[in-house]
Amino acid sequence: MKNLFKWSALMVATVLICGGLFVWFVAACSNEATVYTQHDFFKYHTLTDSDIEKAPRITDEFYFESHPGDGYSPTNSIVFKGAADTASLRAYLEKLGYAKQKRSLGEKEIWARPNQLDGDQFYLYFNPITHEVELTKVLNN
Repeated sequence: MKNLFKWSALMVATVLICGGLFVWFVAACSNEATVYTQHDFFKYHTLTDSDIEKAPRITDEFYFESHPGDGYSPTNSIVFKGAADTASLRAYLEKLGYAKQKRSLGEKEIWARPNQLDGDQFYLYFNPITHEVELTKVLNN
């Protein structure tokens, strides 16, 4: 009876590990943009960059976007709805060691580490009409 229990437990563990690896592999190899919320457990924990995950929540209504790159650098974003300003996000980026660059990408602010201008970057965009704020991390590693 003990032998049967051990083999059953081993089989369940193997299936769970293989299932988790399959979900991770499918999510990581997807070539399409993925939009998800924090309640989408697998997507949130497999696709969200740690710096985006730790970004201050400036509103209660937000969602995430993950773009694998497809020839470009992959990006990960958090989009807030009903935001008033970006002050806490700017403070967060400064705390991470990023500095606002003099150049911009349209209306998006570019944030980079002063000693790593070709490294990871953040784009910060505030739309005063829709009150949406988007914080995007571009993974240039």
